[in-house]
Amino acid sequence: MHDLGNATAAAARVIALITDEDLDRPTPCSAWPVRDVVEHVAGLAWHFAGVAQGEPPTTPPPASDLPEGWRELLAQELFDLAEAWRSESAWEGSDEAGGVTMPRGALGVVALDEVVLHGWDLAAALEVPYSVAEADVEMCLPFVEQVAGMEGGPFARPLPGAGESSGMERLLRLAGRDPAAGPPSLAS
Repeated sequence: MHDLGNATAAAARVIALITDEDLDRPTPCSAWPVRDVVEHVAGLAWHFAGVAQGEPPTTPPPASDLPEGWRELLAQELFDLAEAWRSESAWEGSDEAGGVTMPRGALGVVALDEVVLHGWDLAAALEVPYSVAEADVEMCLPFVEQVAGMEGGPFARPLPGAGESSGMERLLRLAGRDPAAGPPSLAS
């Protein structure tokens, strides 16, 4: 069991800084501007909270247009995501996400990884500091190492230097993100 609270709080702090003018800014997440990353984070928070509660959504997530008060709504969804994964039962058994059945423990790591990387993407787009716990990074690394460079996988091609780096820099490089293009990534 791993607490997603630090990572979700870090992402929520960055999301709170996004202005309406920032929504069309590019992000390191290839073709997704800030708006698309925010909508993706909202959808994944909603979906993975359902998985953790043993109620994986069978319907599509709510409409992706950003409603009035979206920053506060997303902060609550991220809080709910972390809260849902605080139950030991959330990490037991198997479930489905993205059409793939996996152990729920692995799905919890996928949720954590999504929050950590997309939080960094948003911080990079806004050029603001981003800090995640070293324990979160270490929890994500085995998953990212396993799928990095996979044809049709979740990430861009790994960047050179991934093998020689460690911590957040390694995580970013394995996920196809250039650490130099983003904010100072501080691990606490």
